[in-house]
Amino acid sequence: MVKNTVRFHEDVVDEIEGLVEEGVLESKSEFYRFASEYVLQRMSEEYDPHMVDYDSVKAELGPDGPQTIGVAGEAAADAGSGIPFLESTAMIRKYALRGNFADAEDFIDHHYEPGERDAMLLEELLDLYRESHRPGDA
Repeated sequence: MVKNTVRFHEDVVDEIEGLVEEGVLESKSEFYRFASEYVLQRMSEEYDPHMVDYDSVKAELGPDGPQTIGVAGEAAADAGSGIPFLESTAMIRKYALRGNFADAEDFIDHHYEPGERDAMLLEELLDLYRESHRPGDA
């Protein structure tokens, strides 16, 4: 395995630590590994997860399992904005790379309800772009 350092918003880490304390997950690392593998598998049909016990964790936490961690099923995602999430991320990226953060925020506000899972993910993505776009940052 390779060690990779990633920075997360403090609120994200607090939520994950809460799930670990409640016993929903064994550790923060398990959450990060599962989340990464899950997204990669969703984005690429050819991707085969390498995480030990991935299928059992997915069965317990994934879209068909308990909703205790807020992972919504496909039906709930379809009930949202109607825009495929990947297309929305591409639009947010386009705005952010051009420095049009207000337009990106307007896009999210116009197409998503506040508190909707996809909206929150897009806002976090936008925050990452905003942080990397600050003058003086390398």
